[in-house]
Amino acid sequence: MLFFDFNDRNFKINFKIMLKYIKNGVITLLSLCGIAFILLTISNVTGGISCKSRSTNAKIELLRLDRAIEEYILDIKTFPTKLAELYESEHLHWMGPYTKRKDLTDPWGKLYYYQYFPNRKGYQLYTLGKDNKVGGNDSSRDQISEKSLQFIQPPLNN
Repeated sequence: MLFFDFNDRNFKINFKIMLKYIKNGVITLLSLCGIAFILLTISNVTGGISCKSRSTNAKIELLRLDRAIEEYILDIKTFPTKLAELYESEHLHWMGPYTKRKDLTDPWGKLYYYQYFPNRKGYQLYTLGKDNKVGGNDSSRDQISEKSLQFIQPPLNN
């Protein structure tokens, strides 16, 4: 007898039951408009939260990749030349995988940028955010990992 079903994190409306009550005069047009307003409000609120949560997920994933790089360095005694070496390598002392291949993409579906600087004994790991351009605000803001060399700017996209 419920109109709404919240099972398995999916929100479903049981239209058959709702139509039955409409035919019997139990539900008025005004109450249907109220339900539609509530559903639209919920969808707008969760849409705004998802942008912020993607930025938060990017920060967390950058921390995880920093940790994976540290583990790699402990085993191999040098930095990876590319991020792919964190999940696959032919090196004799490699004890990975240190991360999964899918963890190398940011929440917007782009690969994280990684640059190794052997002369500086460090790296830079970052994402360009939602817009995939240097700079930006909110979800479009660039995010650089905590362990990255901070003096190097991300390359400009043309």
